[in-house]
Amino acid sequence: MPRMTTRRVFALIALAALVACALGVLAGSSGFGIASSEIVWSIRVPRVLAGFGAGAALALSGALMQLLTRNALADPYVLGVAGGASVGALGAMLAAGVFGMQLSEWGIALGAAAGASAASGLLFGLLWRRLGQVQSSQPPAQSSAALLLVGVMIGSGCSAIVSLILSLADEGQLRGMVFWLLGDLNGATRWEIVWIAVALALAMVWPSARQLDWLARSDAWAATLGVPVARRRRAVLFAAALATGAAVATAGAIGFVGLVVPHALRLLGIRAAPLLLPASAIGGGAFVVAVDAIARTVVAPLQLPVGVLAAAIGVPTFIAMLLRRPAAAR
Repeated sequence: MPRMTTRRVFALIALAALVACALGVLAGSSGFGIASSEIVWSIRVPRVLAGFGAGAALALSGALMQLLTRNALADPYVLGVAGGASVGALGAMLAAGVFGMQLSEWGIALGAAAGASAASGLLFGLLWRRLGQVQSSQPPAQSSAALLLVGVMIGSGCSAIVSLILSLADEGQLRGMVFWLLGDLNGATRWEIVWIAVALALAMVWPSARQLDWLARSDAWAATLGVPVARRRRAVLFAAALATGAAVATAGAIGFVGLVVPHALRLLGIRAAPLLLPASAIGGGAFVVAVDAIARTVVAPLQLPVGVLAAAIGVPTFIAMLLRRPAAAR
C-alpha cells in the first residue's frame, strides 16, 4: 500500500482534531447534545482544551523519548518519567492535606513537573556514562535496552511510592487521588498550564529538530555533523519532563498516548522530527479529546475514567499496528 503524502497526513490529523473537539463540546453527562452557553463555555470548552493540551504533551513527550532512545517502544510511562510526575503530584496533595492547605492546580503542576524532572535526572544520571560509550564500543541497541530496563525499574519504584502515599492519605483525599491516577478530566479547568508547557517544550526542541534526526541515527553521526550531543540530550529530557509533568498534573495518568500516536504517524510516513513533533502534538490532543468524549457518553450519566478507556483503545490498536507493520520496518 503506497504511503500517504505528508500534506494529506497533516490534513487528516487537522480534520481529526476538529472533529474530536466538536465531539468534546457536544458530549455531556446525558449524552451528546447542545447545552446552554454557560455550560459550554464554563465546563465543556475548558475540559476540551485541557484534554487536548494533555494529549499533545504526552504524545510530544513520547516522540521525543523515542527519538532520544532510538526505540519506538519508549514513552514517558515506560521510562518512569510519568511515574515520577505521579509521585510529585500526589506528594504535593498529601503534604497540602497534612498542613491543612488548599492546593491549587498550579501547585499540583509544580509537584508533577518536579517529580518528572527528578525521575528523568535519575534515569540519565545512572546511565549517562554508559550512553556516552555508544559511539565507541557499545551497540546502540544494547544501550537502548539498558535505558528501558532502568526506566522500568524507576517506574516500579515510583509505583511503590504512590502506593505508600495512598496508604497514608485520609479518606477525603483518597478518592480524588485514585480517580486522578486513573486519568480524569472532570473539573479540569486550568488548561493554560499544559498549553504553556507544550509551547515551551516545542520552543526548546523544534528549532533544532533536524539535529534530533541525526542524534537518533547515532551519536557519532550527530557529533560529526557538529551536534552538541550532551546539550541536546539535556534539552530533550527537560522538554519531555516539562510536558509530561504538566500533562499528568492536568489529567492524571493517561497511558499509551505517547506510545501509540507517534508510532501511528510513523506508519503513515511522518518520520522527520520537524514534522513528527508538531504532528504528534496535534494527533495526541485529538486522541485524548475523542476518548474523553466517549468516556462521558458511553454509559451516561456515569463517566468512565479517560485513562482506562484510553488503555482499552490503545492496547489493541498498538498490537494491530505492530502486527501489520512489515518486518523490515520494525
